[in-house]
Amino acid sequence: MLERLFQKIFVSIVPADQGHEVLTVALKKNKILYKERRHFEGSEPSTSMNRYIQEVVDVSPIYYISTLNVNSHQGAYEGCLRKGKTQHNDDRQISEICRDKKWTFYASLDELHALTYEYSTVGLDFIFSPFSILEYTFADKVKDGFALYAFSMPGLFTIAIFDAGILEYAHHYSYQKTTDVQDESAEASSLDFTSPTVENYDDDGLINLDDIEGLEDLDIIDDLDSLSDIDDLDELEEVHEFSEDMPTSEEKRLSKENSFLIKGEMDNSAEDYQRFTYIQKTLNQFYSMEACRNRFVETVCIADSQGGSEELKRYLEEELFLNVLVRKIDVLETINALAILEEEGL
Repeated sequence: MLERLFQKIFVSIVPADQGHEVLTVALKKNKILYKERRHFEGSEPSTSMNRYIQEVVDVSPIYYISTLNVNSHQGAYEGCLRKGKTQHNDDRQISEICRDKKWTFYASLDELHALTYEYSTVGLDFIFSPFSILEYTFADKVKDGFALYAFSMPGLFTIAIFDAGILEYAHHYSYQKTTDVQDESAEASSLDFTSPTVENYDDDGLINLDDIEGLEDLDIIDDLDSLSDIDDLDELEEVHEFSEDMPTSEEKRLSKENSFLIKGEMDNSAEDYQRFTYIQKTLNQFYSMEACRNRFVETVCIADSQGGSEELKRYLEEELFLNVLVRKIDVLETINALAILEEEGL
C-alpha cells in the first residue's frame, strides 16, 4: 500500500579518488522520477554528504542506501557449504553468501563492520560484493560457455572463471595505484582462506546487514583501531605454466624482457599493465590446478568502469591470444540496479 503512495529512493555510494560519488534514483510505479549524481570531497564520509543523503531520503519512508565492498579480504569459491564455522587461517572471521546454490562469495567481518561504522550516520541497507557486479554485468554470458570474467575499477580488479554457470576459480585483487608497476609490494591481493564451511547462508546477492550484530555489541572502535595493523598480504606464488620442467635462466630472461616490452608499449599506463599481469597470474594459477582438467581459457569478458581499456584489450589479444569483450559500466548505476532487484525480492 505504501508503495502506491510514496516514491522509492535508492542511493548508491562509492569511494573515489579524493572523495565519494553518490547517485540518487527516485522511482514510483517502476518509473524514474528523477536521478541525481553528486561528488563529495574527503576520504571519509563528509558532513555535507551525510546531510545531502538525509535530505533526499526524508521525502519518503521507503528508501535503500547501498555501497560496494572495495576491501582486500574477500573472494569467492565453488559450491555452498552449510555446516561449521568459517575462519581465515589467521582467525579472521568472514561472512559468506551462497548464490543460486552453486557458488559462494565471502568477506571479512571486520571490514564489513568497519563499513557499517563508516556510514553509520546515514545507515546502510546493502553492501554489495564486486562479484555481484561481475555476475550482474555478464548475466547473459556467465550461464553459458567457459570464460574468464573481470570487473575493473580504480584500486581493485576482480576475476572469476565460470563454466556454464559453475564457478571454477576466483580471485580479488585490491591494490594501491603506483607509478612503478614492478613494485609488487604495492599489490594487496586477497589472502587465501581455508576451506570454508558455514552454518547458515542466504541466497540473495548481497551481504544483509541484519546478519551483523549491533554496533554497540561489537566493540567496534577497538576493532577499527586494530585494522591498521593488518600485515601486507602475501603475493601469489610463482606458477610454471604448461610444463613440469623448471624454466631455464634464458627462458626467464626472455619472459622478463617481454613483460617490460609490453609495459613500455602500453601508453605508459601503469594500471593497464597491472590488470594485464593480474589476468596472466590468474590464468597461470588456474592452469596449475587439478580443476583445470586440460582446459584453456579462450574468452575474457571485462566489466570496465575506468575506460581507456583499448591497450589492455589489444595486448590480451596479441600476447595471450584471447578473445576479449569489454563492457563499459557505471558502478553507481549498477549498485542501484542491484538494490532495486533485491528490494523487489524482499
